[in-house]
Amino acid sequence: MDPVLAVFLLAIGIPNAVWPYKFAKFEEQVDSIGSKRSWSEVEPADWKVALTRVVGIGIALFALANLFAG
Repeated sequence: MDPVLAVFLLAIGIPNAVWPYKFAKFEEQVDSIGSKRSWSEVEPADWKVALTRVVGIGIALFALANLFAG
């Protein structure tokens, strides 16, 4: 894998693993576009926050493995 791509994936994975609530809330706010609910009212479900963290860790580990393998 290209080292630039691995660093890019790290830049995505680490913040998602560290601050999953903020990223999940942002996704819910984007999903609420066009609905009658305001952006400030939406809240992510607990499973979405947990999934965001798990995916962030997975992306970061994948990027690290490919960064140091090449």
